[in-house]
Amino acid sequence: MLAIYKNELKKFFNTLEGYVAMLLFLTVNSLAIWHIPSDLNLFQNNQADLSPFFELTPWVFLILIPSITMKMISNEMSNKTITILITKPISKWNIIISKYLASCTIGVMSTLPTLIYVYTIFHLSEPKGNIDIGQIIASYIGVFLIISSYSAIGLFCSSKTQNVMISFIATMSLIILLCFGLEFIGNTYNIFTIEYLSINNHYKSISRGIIDTRDIIYFISISYFFLFFTQINTE
Repeated sequence: MLAIYKNELKKFFNTLEGYVAMLLFLTVNSLAIWHIPSDLNLFQNNQADLSPFFELTPWVFLILIPSITMKMISNEMSNKTITILITKPISKWNIIISKYLASCTIGVMSTLPTLIYVYTIFHLSEPKGNIDIGQIIASYIGVFLIISSYSAIGLFCSSKTQNVMISFIATMSLIILLCFGLEFIGNTYNIFTIEYLSINNHYKSISRGIIDTRDIIYFISISYFFLFFTQINTE
């Protein structure tokens, strides 16, 4: 299990597109909150608040996470190496979990440099240090949960096709539906149940600094749901 995990990390960081995806994630976030004039720009709003970054993160992860997961099972299927993995003395579930943890690890590693944003607004705030650390910590927990759910969805889509680009596009499409589509439909037609099923609805709840067990259970459930069906798809 550990060998598969390490191998997935190695394969990602041995490719140029891996670094490009991570760099794109950091560049888009940095430009949006520090340079491009908009409601997300911290200097323009004159507020020592990282809420704009956390609002933007689920959208930017639409590119990063699918680029991480798109090859994890699709390539194994196209190269017929998935059969070799399955015949080894390790369960399919452990194979899937190893790849899932590798995806989550890469996502978290991509997010760690953004901690410099916290350091920056800590020193820019008036008075110095006048920021809501509790809300920031809760928001980063929300970011990790977004990474975990997106990764599970990405692995599921990767297990459905041998074509890497189809896997990438399918992951983006499914995330858009589950994260933003359900929320839009629920708000538009005032249907609470549909809105509640939205990933973004639970993410925003946590980003407000409220760690609700219902939100945690939701993210665990959606990750398990897609990992379970990923296992079924893997042959």
